[in-house]
Amino acid sequence: MNDHDLAKKLATQAGYILLEVLASFAPLDPENPDANEIKAIGDLGDQTANEFLISQLKLHRPDDVVLSEESVDPESRHQAQRVWIIDPLDGTASFSRGYPGFAVHVALWEAGAATPGKITAAAVCVPVEKTTLSSGDPVQFVSEFDSGVHGNMHMQAVGWTLSARDDIRIVASPSNPPTQLDAICDALRSDFNRDVTVESLGSVGAKMAHIIRGNADIYVNTRGFNEWDIAAPLAVARHYGLSVFLPDGNDFEFNQSDVEVPGAIICRSQYAKSILQVIADLS
Repeated sequence: MNDHDLAKKLATQAGYILLEVLASFAPLDPENPDANEIKAIGDLGDQTANEFLISQLKLHRPDDVVLSEESVDPESRHQAQRVWIIDPLDGTASFSRGYPGFAVHVALWEAGAATPGKITAAAVCVPVEKTTLSSGDPVQFVSEFDSGVHGNMHMQAVGWTLSARDDIRIVASPSNPPTQLDAICDALRSDFNRDVTVESLGSVGAKMAHIIRGNADIYVNTRGFNEWDIAAPLAVARHYGLSVFLPDGNDFEFNQSDVEVPGAIICRSQYAKSILQVIADLS
């Protein structure tokens, strides 16, 4: 199995495991689970998916190092040539409440790579949608205009279509939307003379998949997160033809001593300039 196939297989299997954990959730009052029950199912999902991914990576890639949100940060990764950056359950709050906005992220960083962020293989599974998107997926060009979406040519995977919409749609975190959101909406309305709508969704990977499916156009985070939140979505989004960059317009670096990342923008390329200008003006 090559790295693309392994990432996709493990992300998919971890996604099914999360669905099984969620199906086992039996609160005393199903209509009104208490805070302790919600936390317990979230913790169980995090732990179960993490243990599965760690064990499988040790089995299939025993010489590689793993950086996981749910494990101790290994010192060995700073000298390693290959590091798997994983988020076994991105969007734990959504998962524990039975909402669809959670995902599994699996990405591989290689020290000598020339790819963006040195991520050479990645997969994002959105379990509720029974969908896994991979940097190894076949892609083809389709016309956004012909699909009912204004713009130029867009890289699209075989079997995926763009929804016909007249608005520009931003998908944002329900708990931490960017502080510049209103200004970004205003700029897009002015620059493109189109309505701009905003919807909420939990996981970064789920948001990225939402954009690829044509249900949204832009994701903006200027509050920050960690490497495992963005490493896999970044590689998959770029593979599907989306623009991905830091809020200041620069590219990402992974496997850093400090795993904090100042945020990210994932969007269709025609909107990048407007978004970056607003963020720069308000910085």
